[in-house]
Amino acid sequence: MKKIAILVAGTHRSGTSALARVLNMAGCDLPRVLVPANPTNEAGHWEPGRVVSLNDEILASAGSVWSDWTAIDPRWRESPVAGAFRERAHAALKSEFGDSRLFVLKDPRICRILSFWVEAARAFDADPRVAIPVRNPQDVALSLHERDGISIPVGHLLWLRHVLDAENASRGVKRAWLRYDRFLAEPHAILNELGKSLGVFWPKHASARVQREIQSFLVQNLRHHRTMDAVILDDPAVSRWITASFEIFDRWASGDEQEQDIASLDDIRSAFDAAVPAFHGAFAAGEHALAERDRRIDTLNAQTEERGAKAQDLAAALVERDRRIDALN
Repeated sequence: MKKIAILVAGTHRSGTSALARVLNMAGCDLPRVLVPANPTNEAGHWEPGRVVSLNDEILASAGSVWSDWTAIDPRWRESPVAGAFRERAHAALKSEFGDSRLFVLKDPRICRILSFWVEAARAFDADPRVAIPVRNPQDVALSLHERDGISIPVGHLLWLRHVLDAENASRGVKRAWLRYDRFLAEPHAILNELGKSLGVFWPKHASARVQREIQSFLVQNLRHHRTMDAVILDDPAVSRWITASFEIFDRWASGDEQEQDIASLDDIRSAFDAAVPAFHGAFAAGEHALAERDRRIDTLNAQTEERGAKAQDLAAALVERDRRIDALN
């Protein structure tokens, strides 16, 4: 039997970290060197820093960054630099997973370059299986705004780009979709469904002790944002591309995948890609204006603080003057 690589391909802030850790608790090996926990993800990221850095370099070589919602030119894979990145990806997998027979690789950036990592897993003699968590795009956008200051509309577009790219690149690969909400509430049922869809037996999942540990871990990872689906689905200000995609992926997560869904997603992705040149400049100008506004506000705040400090110094000087006058009198 080949090695099995579980590629977690979910949008930033959609539960990828929790899923990776639970898969590890169920028997999948984690990378040897993990990105440390931080205040924005206190329970841990459960992703390899080496792969995260590599993915940032790959995106940069294609003229993109993790927070970019525009499409990456698929011809990037034919460029000379792609070969060097494939070699580095193979070295990273060997370093992080060694002879592991079942491991989980997670980094939200993988969504944008999933086909690259599918190929890398196969070159590593591992059979790739893809797990894609689905979270309400409004919750994703709110979380990105809180963590990175990204505007809500841009957060929606980031969600759309990541899920559409992950879906398109995972066709022909064993894959499974899961709702983050249900995963938190019913992790053991979701693991059973994932196992059946991906053709994987989780070595430790049958253990009652492990099931208690998983439940305890997820209780500590309660969400900070929880929006009812109807709120975003019924919002006329939200693009139909986003709501239609969310409805499709939500159905897929419950096992209701329909033949016409693929065509619908292709239409959405084509329209999205075609529209990017038209409104990317407007978004960029708006973001620049907001950044300039924030810079001016920071400058005014600094000037206000400086004036306040000078006022305090002047008040102290007046007190000292009055003290000297009293002493002279």
